[in-house]
Amino acid sequence: MSLKRIFDPRSIAVVGASANRTKRGHQILRALDESGYAGAVYAVNRGGGTILGQPVQTSVAELPEPVDLAVLCTPAATAPDLVRACGKRGVAGAVVLAVGFGESGSDGTRLETRLRDAGREHGVRIVGPNTSGLLNLPKGLNLIGARGVRSGGIALLVQSGNIALDLMTQVTEQSRMGISICCGLGNEVDVGFGEVLEYLGTHDETRVVIAHIEGCRDARALLHAAARVAPRKPVVVIKSGRTAAGAHAALSHTGAVAGPYDRLSAGLDQVGVTEVRRTDELLAVAQTLAAQPAGSAGSGVAILSDGGGQSTLAVDTLHEMGIPLVEPAPETSAALRDILGPAAAVGNPVDVAGAADADPGVFGRALEVLAADPAVGVVMVVGLFGGYAIRFSARLAESEAEAARSMTATMRTLGKGLVVHSQYALHGSAALDALREARVPVIGSLDVGCKAAAELCRRGVRLTRSARWRPEREPMRITTSSHHIITRARAERRETLDEMEARALLGEAGLAFPPTEVVRSADEAAAAAERAGCPVAIKLLSTRITHKTEAGGVILGVGTEHEARTAFERIAVSASAYARSRGLPEEDHAATVSPMLPPPVAELLVGACRDPHLGPVLTLGAGGIRVEVLRDVAHRVLPVDGREVEAAIGELKVSALLAGARGGRAVGLGAIVEAAEAVAESVMRWPDVAEVEINPLFVYEDRAVPVDARVVLRPPPQPIRR
Repeated sequence: MSLKRIFDPRSIAVVGASANRTKRGHQILRALDESGYAGAVYAVNRGGGTILGQPVQTSVAELPEPVDLAVLCTPAATAPDLVRACGKRGVAGAVVLAVGFGESGSDGTRLETRLRDAGREHGVRIVGPNTSGLLNLPKGLNLIGARGVRSGGIALLVQSGNIALDLMTQVTEQSRMGISICCGLGNEVDVGFGEVLEYLGTHDETRVVIAHIEGCRDARALLHAAARVAPRKPVVVIKSGRTAAGAHAALSHTGAVAGPYDRLSAGLDQVGVTEVRRTDELLAVAQTLAAQPAGSAGSGVAILSDGGGQSTLAVDTLHEMGIPLVEPAPETSAALRDILGPAAAVGNPVDVAGAADADPGVFGRALEVLAADPAVGVVMVVGLFGGYAIRFSARLAESEAEAARSMTATMRTLGKGLVVHSQYALHGSAALDALREARVPVIGSLDVGCKAAAELCRRGVRLTRSARWRPEREPMRITTSSHHIITRARAERRETLDEMEARALLGEAGLAFPPTEVVRSADEAAAAAERAGCPVAIKLLSTRITHKTEAGGVILGVGTEHEARTAFERIAVSASAYARSRGLPEEDHAATVSPMLPPPVAELLVGACRDPHLGPVLTLGAGGIRVEVLRDVAHRVLPVDGREVEAAIGELKVSALLAGARGGRAVGLGAIVEAAEAVAESVMRWPDVAEVEINPLFVYEDRAVPVDARVVLRPPPQPIRR
């Protein structure tokens, strides 16, 4: 069913309507009347009578028509039966306000399951439970009880009533925009983020979406929707539960599943979503992206200021954000010098150096020159602009306002973005009013202004990248067939492949491993070492012990046959002790023998896992035994192409080594990309594969060699108990 009947209902039933002014069942009836809702509204309460002058139906079954939407203002325990009753009466959707479901413990989880089943069995779409309600101001739909909120182009998609209230207050007090739709998703028992975002993408009144996410039950559906919506309408997200402590709080608050944040964050970035981490950035960034052109790919930010201190802080902040700062062309700097005089700084930042104190119009003239530079995608004005008439003389007001109008006209003509930081943002000013009338963001916080300019610059890059992510719900290459190695492991009730099995499986996906021999005794180890040519590496081969180094199962640089015998025996003893200490069953001792490789330029980790909410995810990072300590990793939600893999490599700190830092050897990225694509292929080709890891991947100038491989299978499906 389309969500139109929920967000634009022709009729509404308020179930649990009340004459008590403090109850939601009363407040919603009053809010619908005050907001000008034009559809039919029915009050339902088993006590009957009248409320606010309208008759009350004693049950859902008595509704005179199959309404589009029911709002359940009743205790949690009543919700499943009421949803069934709604379904029997032909009600399309239900908003369940009550708390006491999955967020409250095991009993609540069982109740939530009953609610979900009731909706599915009877064809009723459910918003919530544990939701703050719905708002569609252009249609007068007010199931939140919001008062004094302007209608406009900002949609709010939230999991917290307080966050929604805070944003609506900010919009009312600080913005010339307004709210189109606000949807509190609560526990997402049915209607979820992805589906609502898809609807907002087609909603004519909505120009930008702000989303607050605690937990998302179907993150891949969210990415699927965002990949379609974000290129047309900016989507700005703040995620709570980013840390382990926060994720626990999110689980107890909404009952939603908070998946690993770093993977979700990477996926959001891939599909063009803008993420912020501070609540004071949400509205400023959203308004900026909605009102200003995004920076073109390859362009950067230029700063135009009237003071060195704040402009230097802006440079620092943007640099720390990884935003490219433009170096103006020589002819641009020369033209700025002619306008601003010898005292001005005409690089980046451009500092008017007092020239505006008597003539604020220089801002307009300087901006016209600076913004015309082809390398400039976004201009950020920093300092006193908008306050010259207040600080120096009222006679400057007209000149300052004219400069504001000139600036907006210039940027509109050039199709480039403008962000204004002003110390006078909270004061009345004709110049700032002129900027705001032209939909130029005026921001009082320097840090928030920098964030808005940064995200405007990044949006152009994101839109280019997001077009490369195919928004199917599941990667197309997943098949239902298995592999004989996987089949054998399943028959042996194993979820871990040994290294040779992993190598064979990954070899079919495109990875080329160095020659290796399996040995099962000290004598075999000595003979294999002689054939391989010492020195060699001898490593434990086990289906039970996957972290070989931790178990004393790796000995490198074995130089003679005698050392090979000793190495095998040491590994066997260490592995037995390790297995006993962890209650693992004993295995026949086995090891692999392979030639030692020359020292690489760098060691990388290339892995993939099947995230329960996002699907397959590729991970690249600094490898070796310190990978968990360094945590230098980048993630990409699959599928990806080679350019996206290269972008992920570029995010790593270790990428400086790959580029030949401090006179080191530079490497080509092609071999790393091929290895990553093979790992990605393996997790997408075989649905039984849960996790793949190549660690380390030895990287040389002309090749990349996988040294160790690990494959973990998904747990077998559990039989359904009835």
